[in-house]
Amino acid sequence: MTAWDEVRAAIEAGDSPRTAALVKGFTPAERRAVARELPGFLRASRDQWGVLYRVKAAPLRVAGAGCLGGAAATASWLCRDELRPWSFRDGALRRLVAETLDALADRPAEWRLDVAHRIAGRLRPATAEGEQYHWRLAAELAFGADGTPPAGDAFVLGWIRWTELGTLERDPFLDELVPRLFEAEGAGAVLELQGTGGWVPRLVALSAAGRVKRETLLDGCVSRFLRGGRAQELRWFTVLYDALEPTPQEAAARGRDLARVLPASPGKVAELALREIRRADEAAPLEPALFAEAAEAVLFRPEKKLVRAALTWLDRTARKHDRVDATLLALTTAFGQEAFDLRERAVKVAARHLDRAADATRSAVRDAAAALPAELRDPLGAGGDGAGDGPEPVAELPPYLPSGQPPQPISSPAELAGEVVRLARTWQVDWAETERLLAGLVAFAHREPERISAAFEHAVGPESHWAFHWGGGEFSDYTSTWLWSALRAVLHPGSRKTPRAVRSTDSVRRPVPHQVLLHRMWELTGLVGTVPVLLATPTTANGQIDPAELVARLETLEAAGLRAGPVDLEQALLRLPREIDAATVRRAGALSSPDGRAAAAWMAVGGLPEPTVTCAALPLPENSYRVSQGSDGPSEWLLATVTADGVAGLAAKLCRYPENGRWLRMPQTVFHDSIGWWPAIMPSHPEVIAAHLLPHLIRGTEQRMGQGGLLLGLAEGDGPAGAATAAALCCGLGARAAEERSGAVDALLVLAARGRLPAAELGRALGVLVTQQNVKLNRVTGALREAARGGAHAGVWSAVAAALPALLPAAGERAPAGLPDLVALGAETAPLAGARGEVPGLAAVAARGGTSRLVRESARLNRLLTGG
Repeated sequence: MTAWDEVRAAIEAGDSPRTAALVKGFTPAERRAVARELPGFLRASRDQWGVLYRVKAAPLRVAGAGCLGGAAATASWLCRDELRPWSFRDGALRRLVAETLDALADRPAEWRLDVAHRIAGRLRPATAEGEQYHWRLAAELAFGADGTPPAGDAFVLGWIRWTELGTLERDPFLDELVPRLFEAEGAGAVLELQGTGGWVPRLVALSAAGRVKRETLLDGCVSRFLRGGRAQELRWFTVLYDALEPTPQEAAARGRDLARVLPASPGKVAELALREIRRADEAAPLEPALFAEAAEAVLFRPEKKLVRAALTWLDRTARKHDRVDATLLALTTAFGQEAFDLRERAVKVAARHLDRAADATRSAVRDAAAALPAELRDPLGAGGDGAGDGPEPVAELPPYLPSGQPPQPISSPAELAGEVVRLARTWQVDWAETERLLAGLVAFAHREPERISAAFEHAVGPESHWAFHWGGGEFSDYTSTWLWSALRAVLHPGSRKTPRAVRSTDSVRRPVPHQVLLHRMWELTGLVGTVPVLLATPTTANGQIDPAELVARLETLEAAGLRAGPVDLEQALLRLPREIDAATVRRAGALSSPDGRAAAAWMAVGGLPEPTVTCAALPLPENSYRVSQGSDGPSEWLLATVTADGVAGLAAKLCRYPENGRWLRMPQTVFHDSIGWWPAIMPSHPEVIAAHLLPHLIRGTEQRMGQGGLLLGLAEGDGPAGAATAAALCCGLGARAAEERSGAVDALLVLAARGRLPAAELGRALGVLVTQQNVKLNRVTGALREAARGGAHAGVWSAVAAALPALLPAAGERAPAGLPDLVALGAETAPLAGARGEVPGLAAVAARGGTSRLVRESARLNRLLTGG
């Protein structure tokens, strides 16, 4: 029996210890012989889906570790995806690492260190549990060689996740890797995942014991702040800094760096930096240059909390530290704040100290105040030409340009295979790309089935086990399975069992638009190879179909004597534009097939009868979360109802919502990743889709569900926007994620540029949703301010004016949080829109007197509207 025969028998038996014992006893020639056989054996060991039998992975790793000659080849073998351990249990992983180390034990130390660094260089971000084996292997190899840890970021992230915190003081890598905590990209996010109860107290304790230098930790935190990043990436470092409880002297020693943190860091980091600078200043006045740098940086920031804190600091220390002139010059930065109340407060602080300033300083302050409104200039004795009394120049509303490009048809089987492999690698399943790929798959599977099979067999390679086994093994609710199931129908034809997802008609658990997509995609898997063309593939970026192109597709089917799938035909009709030219209608009338006659009849009557969509606050269904949990929240919910006459099929399912015309149950907000596909189902009637989206958007304001893209899809639809679209837009403007709010602002600007923004409906929806505690007013106000900056000031004012009557409190009532900011936004946009007149309830609030900001902002807006 040859060496290879013995090793192969051990691998087939899944016996890793036996494999290790064998290879350690082989001669160099025997090891080379085994190494030559391993790649071919690995290929032959995959099943029909390209997946390696799990039992063989561990002994294969051991065999490669013991027999491959070069460090590069050994590291590459050990890091192969198909040899990756499946078990993440700590004991099992340690055993697997020990087996591999045993096979490598007789290699030279320098060689083992080389392998360690090569494996560390291949590590992926340590958020994946599957990397733990490779990290532990690299760590053990490095420690066993010379104790020097790999320096790469991924290795540091693995150390954060998998080192033993209980014995951290004895960790051999501690001294080298603690400074890397503050340098490695992604360390903050991984430390945050670990929580603040692990690393933070351990490092603080090690610092107190002298095992880790305190200066290393403090300097590391400040250096990480200086590098910048997202708030969640920096939060852990702020917690560590606070836990170290720096003295005022330690803060002063880092004062210049902390001042440089202020201009652009996330809010929480800037708050920490300002607090530490104030502590240092309290202990010993800052140098003039450092004071000016810090004060001007923080007064330029948009966060009101920070600016207020800075104004308080400047006010209290101007005379105490004998720096009135420096304080006043810094205060002029706050004169440029957008919020009226911040400018007003800065003026009050300046006026309080102006009489003690030098003549040159008083002159500089009054010059800076010249652009302020007259009511703010007067306390400073500033003149002006009135420039500050009128509206500031604002951006014009940009013209509408579609956000996407029309989809280009797939030109060859090779291009189709390449695009599918790319999609499999990225896991990004986009509706437009999927539609394009499905159209190419159907066309080439009918026209050139042999070429398409050959193209995929050539291109898929190691992705096959994912694309056709895990992803395409079963058609399901997940959009990632739809393309793979259709593809599997070509490459692995067999029996088709209608999945439960398609059999179900539960519109509570599966919303109607999702059901439509499920039925169409399942129908499509049966059409692959049987028809030359799909009817419903869009020709525009918003999901519509060129009517002439649809007629051409119907002519192709008619000439071949074939029928379209019923759902494919209905979906194609729902994607037609609202207006179709007479020549195309006549051309459709010449079709003789049943599908052609149906399309011709649809076009002849002008398509879908206009549905009626209403939106109102309705009693909360009894099965709702709030009622079932006994919440004290409001008992109504903003819901949309869709009705239509003379519709059937898919159109009837979509245009009769809820199904029986009355809300009895609230749809469950089980996440459906198809939700981003919904606007393209009815691109000519976006208001209908908005009605279906509304319950999910309301319940999803605290989650990221692609609100920005959804709303942009609605805004780019070819149809009027009404109350449902307005309510959906309001939910997007109130989303927790800043990226989604930004996308909602883009959608608002698109609607405004197209003259379709339902501004008054948006304001009324805002009033209802805030009252129902379903959106946070401060988020929506900030988003509306961004829209006004983008040129939609007229629409924003109309929305504010429509919202205020529902939000302004009656005497004795509590105002919603953030209402003064909304009133202030009204004061900013009303002059730009040329608004005059009265807002119901505004004068009553303005007349109450007192110094509350709501009263002051209401009085200011009322004066602007009435000229009083």
